[in-house]
Amino acid sequence: MKPSPDKEPTRALLLTSAETLFATQGFLQTKISDISDQAGISANTVYEHFKSKDELLIAIPEQKVIENIKRNEDHLRGLEGAGVKLRKLVWNYLEFASNNKDYFKLFLFEIRSNRDFYNSPTHDVIKQYTDVYRQIIVEGQQTGEFQRDLSPSLILHLIFGAVDSILITWIIENRPSNPLDLFEDFFDVLINAVAVKQPTAGDKDKRLKILNAAISIFSQIGYKKARIQDIAKTAGVGEGTIYKYFSSKEDILFSIALDRSKELIEEQKEHLSGIQSLDLRLEILIRDYLHYINKNTEYNAIFNFDCRYNIAFYQTEAYGLIKQFTRIFHDTLMEGVQTNAFRPNINPYMVTKMIFGVIDHTSISSIMFGRPRRFSNVSEAIIELLMNALKR
Repeated sequence: MKPSPDKEPTRALLLTSAETLFATQGFLQTKISDISDQAGISANTVYEHFKSKDELLIAIPEQKVIENIKRNEDHLRGLEGAGVKLRKLVWNYLEFASNNKDYFKLFLFEIRSNRDFYNSPTHDVIKQYTDVYRQIIVEGQQTGEFQRDLSPSLILHLIFGAVDSILITWIIENRPSNPLDLFEDFFDVLINAVAVKQPTAGDKDKRLKILNAAISIFSQIGYKKARIQDIAKTAGVGEGTIYKYFSSKEDILFSIALDRSKELIEEQKEHLSGIQSLDLRLEILIRDYLHYINKNTEYNAIFNFDCRYNIAFYQTEAYGLIKQFTRIFHDTLMEGVQTNAFRPNINPYMVTKMIFGVIDHTSISSIMFGRPRRFSNVSEAIIELLMNALKR
């Protein structure tokens, strides 16, 4: 329970006095009467604020952690990139440690060893402090800066476990003379542990083999029935090799969608270069998409059955790219309405939905019922239908 405002100065004085005495003469050797004498108050007053010496000990870090949370918030403002933010957090922590050696001696050797600490309000405040690190780690994973398959909790254990080890040696052996001396080496190892590695040519070839094998297997027997060993056998690699590149079967599925979406967007950028006419731009967008579907029938089946109607897909980077792709259609329609290239009363959002809706449903009909027998047979009819709807 938070102390009343009129009691806070006395509480703060007791914490300061206890910290000094615990650090200089040890927790076990310090008595409540020593603390009250140091603070210049009666021993009974100590018990008005803390039930025991242990509770007093465990409360010492709380205010310092709150101050560091505020400091981190201030220092992170305006910074961009998870790596830059994480670097700042680690620097702040080591800098604080380097200026508070007695406090960390007390924290590591007296408080950490007290089991009551892990169920205390102070520990809850420390979790708030580490949650800032966790949020930045997750941000880095979502933006593709950090590896997605790493557990944020494991990364936190790596950071704070390593710092604890550094500080213990510093306190006991005075090595290094300042923890900040190890910052660059520490962060170099940390960032390389979590960063997404650029694949080598050999890695790219194996990854592509696995994805192509997965496309073949998924389109033949369906994603749900497919097994990792089926993909490995078709790709000509061991099962262990697959897990070097993908964390799960679902990761393979969504990686297929991601790669194909990147490929499609790049193709369209190239084809739209220099095209000023908005109706021609839209026709090229639709035609390119239809051509891509005709060329990639296996992927088209996988996307329609295993991605589009999979809720988890809508939390992936691949879905973000697909939204970017559909946005090109929407923005072209919007500009066409504003410049009178298309009818002024059309709704670009609704028309975008119609474009992809007719293409998706025609694809499913072709895949499942053979009507149309070949998707390419109706491509021109789809283009004419959609462009007619937009003409003035």
